[in-house]
Amino acid sequence: MTERLLNFLLDYGVMALVPVLLASAIGIPLPGSLLLVAAGAFASGGLLTLLPLLLGAIGATMAGNGIGYWIGQRGGTAALTRWGQRFHVGAEAIERADGFFTKYGRLSVILSRFPFSPLSAIINILAGTARYPPRAFLVANLVGVSVWATVYLGLGYAFAASWDIIAAILGGATQALTLALVVVILLILLIRAIRHHHEHEDDAHIVEVSPGEAAHAGTLAPSAPSEPKAGH
Repeated sequence: MTERLLNFLLDYGVMALVPVLLASAIGIPLPGSLLLVAAGAFASGGLLTLLPLLLGAIGATMAGNGIGYWIGQRGGTAALTRWGQRFHVGAEAIERADGFFTKYGRLSVILSRFPFSPLSAIINILAGTARYPPRAFLVANLVGVSVWATVYLGLGYAFAASWDIIAAILGGATQALTLALVVVILLILLIRAIRHHHEHEDDAHIVEVSPGEAAHAGTLAPSAPSEPKAGH
């Protein structure tokens, strides 16, 4: 498939790049990043024009990300609630996601474009589900996508002779960084869950020993023997 897409790119230029990047941004598994690096290399050789490729890549990817955001707004909440009930994730956890995007939404959107590109489609839906403000999403999306498209096209253009190696390095690096981020997040969640479990156990132990029971236990406890009075 990749070879066919490359031939398609050479034949039709930006018109071939746009639908691939649009579908890839929605979450369809297509080699959009690889194709973008290749497009930069082809532009370096004079086979394609760089500026239309850059503008087309930014526009198509932003549109795909916007569709993911819209999906999250329209159906994400209901789907997330059903998913949560199935896996015992309550409304409180969903509210935390909303709070997380209120606090870190812009940074999450920007970094999910680059270097944590594999998370992009998921972040789009989560942003829509959390009702992250559309204007803020648009601005963060534009910044992140512009950086991503410029880096990938630029590296392909600068290292045209070895663009395939550059694409492989970029793909491996983004996947490794994303995996490391997921592991860190899981560790944080695990630590919080263990702490919450211990706090719950402590609270349960305090409730078990109620004040009434403690007073009753005090009446049953043997009293200490009184000291003999000193004689006059």
